[in-house]
Formats: sequence, C-alpha cells, structure tokens
Amino acid sequence: MKKAAKYNKIIALMGLCLLYACEDFIDPDQPGTQIVAEEVFNDKKMTEAAMAENYVRLRDRVLLNGNSTGLGVAMGLYTDELQNWLVTNSYHQSLYTNTLTDSESAVKNLWDGSYQVIYQCNRIIEGVSSSTGIAPADKGVLLGEAYFVRTLVHFYLSQLWGAVPYVTGTDYTVNRRISKTSESEMGKLLVADAEKALELLEGAPSLNNYRPNAAVVSALLARMHLYGKQWQQALSYADEVIGSGRYKLESDLSKVFLKESTGTLWQLRTGVEGVNTLEAQTYIFTSVPPPTLSLYSGLVSSFDPQDKRRESWIAKPAGAAQDYYYSNKYRERQNTSASKEYSVVFRLEELYYIRIEANLHLGNFQQALEDWNMLRERYGLELFSEIPQNWELLLLQERRHEFFCEFGHRFFDLKRMGRLVTELVVAKPQWQSFFVRLPLPQSELLLNPNLLPQNEGY
Repeated sequence: MKKAAKYNKIIALMGLCLLYACEDFIDPDQPGTQIVAEEVFNDKKMTEAAMAENYVRLRDRVLLNGNSTGLGVAMGLYTDELQNWLVTNSYHQSLYTNTLTDSESAVKNLWDGSYQVIYQCNRIIEGVSSSTGIAPADKGVLLGEAYFVRTLVHFYLSQLWGAVPYVTGTDYTVNRRISKTSESEMGKLLVADAEKALELLEGAPSLNNYRPNAAVVSALLARMHLYGKQWQQALSYADEVIGSGRYKLESDLSKVFLKESTGTLWQLRTGVEGVNTLEAQTYIFTSVPPPTLSLYSGLVSSFDPQDKRRESWIAKPAGAAQDYYYSNKYRERQNTSASKEYSVVFRLEELYYIRIEANLHLGNFQQALEDWNMLRERYGLELFSEIPQNWELLLLQERRHEFFCEFGHRFFDLKRMGRLVTELVVAKPQWQSFFVRLPLPQSELLLNPNLLPQNEGY
C-alpha cells in the first residue's frame, strides 16, 4: 500500500510539472491542482523532484542546454565565436547575420521557457514556505535552491533583453499584466534574492556538485557584482569561493570539463547514466565543410600559438585539408559505459578572473598580478613583470579565450564593458548599437501591453 501511495504521488507530481509547462504565465490553480500541490510540498522527496524539474528544463530546453538552441550556440553566433553553415536554419542565420525579429519563434520559446522555470521556482517557494511536513533544515535548502535558480534565470533574462518583468508570485491575474523592471533596479532585486539564497544554503551539507550550494550562490553574486561594477563586493565573493579550498584548478586542461573536475562548482547532470552532455554533439564535426557550425576563424587566430587552451580546447577534423575548427572542450559524442561529461555552469576559473579584474579596479595590482601570472603560467603564456597599461583589453581577450562557447560569456563581457560595437565590427560589419538587447517577443507585447515599448531598433 505504501508503494502504491508513493507511486500515485509520483504520477501526481509528473502531472503537476506538465501543467507548469502549459502556459506562458500559468493559469490559476484548479482545486484538484491545489490538492496535488499540498501533497508535493509536504514531502521532501517529492519537493526535491519538483526542484529537479527546473534543472531538467535548464539542461534540456532553455538557456543552459548544450544543443543548438542554448546560449552557447545562440550568443556564439550572435557575436564573434561561431560561424553558421546551415543557412536554412533561419534562427541560426538570423543570429549570425544579426537580423533577429520580434516574431522569431525561438526567441519566444526562450522567453516562455525561462518564465516557466521562474514560475515553478515561485510555486516551490510558496509551497515550501507554508509546508508543515518538511523539516526546517530541509526547507531551508529547498528554498535556497529555488531562490538561486529564480535569480539566475532573471539575471540571464535581464542581460539578454534589458528591462523585463521581475516575477515573484504565481497569481496569473497579476503575472499576465506585469510591467518591466529596469536593469538597474533588477540588479538590486537579484542581489537581494541571491543573498537570501546564500543565507539559506550557508552551512547546508554539499554532497555533490549537481545541486547548487553556498559556493555556487557566492559565484553568482561575484559575477553580478562584477557586471554592476561593484568591485569590492565582487572581490569579496570571489575570495570566499577561492579561499574555501574546496575547489582546485585542474593542471591538465583536458580534464576541466570532465564530470570529476576539481574546479567545477556546479554542473547539470544528464538524466541517464552513460549519457553525456550535448555540447560535444553540437560543436564537433567530422567532415568539411562543416554541416552546421564552426568556430569563427578570427577567434582561432587570436590565440597566442603557445596558449595551451588553443591546443586542448580547439580542434579540427582529422585529415581535413582546410582549416575548419570546432570547440573541443567537451569530447564525448556518444554514450559511454559511465557518463564522463556534464554541462559545467560555474567553474573556479571564472572566480579567478573576477578577482583579477576587481583587484585591478581597486588598485590592488600586486594581488592581481599574482593571480594573472598563475593563470598565464598554467596556459603556457609569458608572465607579466608588471600589469600592462592596456590591461582591460588584454583581460577581455583572455576571458574570450577562456569562456568561448560557454553560455554567452563573450556577449555579456562586451556588453558590460561597453565594447560590443568596437569589438564586433570586425566580424560583424552590420553590427549596430541596439543589438545590445534582443527583441521582445511580439506575441508577448500583444498579450501584455505593459511590456511596451519594444526594445529600440526592432
């Protein structure tokens, strides 16, 4: 009987998760749905399963997925990391030629899928907060994860679109008419939410790097403060993660993206043992010309010949007469007896680059020099005797070489530094200043006039 009851709960949860996916800003709860929700949020395992559904969505459908619709490909094509060869793929071609329109279905899917994740996080926050069946310590961990994911998704939305709705509830009548929040105000709200997540997860046991812990939240806070030019706060959070001693840089660059990497803070585990993440299937090609995507030649040629990242993380098909290159960070295109690679979302290298940049802006040149030379030595590059005068451009270039094809880092770096036009005009002569934001989906503007005006230029 207990097994049957548990089975029925699982079926109910699956139905609840499917319901969450049905609408852009979900319809009001029906009485039966409310009963199911109460069942879910009074059971720790069931609530963990509901939270896991968010990670599945991010991994397989929206933002952090390693396939052709994820941010790695989308923003790589949009900037100067990838070249599109399959011109019949209208979405990729419009990204590559910077001709996106507000009626592009993939843009709407990205928007809708992101807000579905946010909705489910809000549902979990509401349900867990009022739960009487989950122990307080477990409630704290679940709430911390939900606040973190909600913050992360809002952060990406704000970076991609500018002013977007900040959604913290599940009332459809409110959400369907919600207004936009400015980027500056959004930044303040998200920092507060991330700090709340950090407080909830502080001291919680960290059994693996498949679920975000306090260090992951600190990494996000370090990134958000860096983007907001709040150098001391960015430095403090980066110091916290690096100084914990829990994470170590891999000396062998071929191991950085393996699931056991000691530098990984958070990665998205595949659903079945033996299955590897989709990045290798997406980026690697074995024939030329490339069937879909290749690395932009200007990216490949920008590497110092001695840079070990160029040797380890970039490759071309064996025996290819012409120089077509692909990202070789992930290498397992097929299933293996045990999974070898998961999608790495946060890794220790980013915290070092954040700490370097923050220290430089704060005038802590010796500390920055030590970190930077440590990384340069790791990559086989000549060491600096002192911080170069043009350190901002050099650091931008180093981040380009570090994070290419990883969830839009290049676009976000150029945006926050105000260098989108000056850097991209070489690869994208058609680049215009309003490309700093994507077009708001036309269908959303028709449904909710409070989202007007459309972003400039569209």
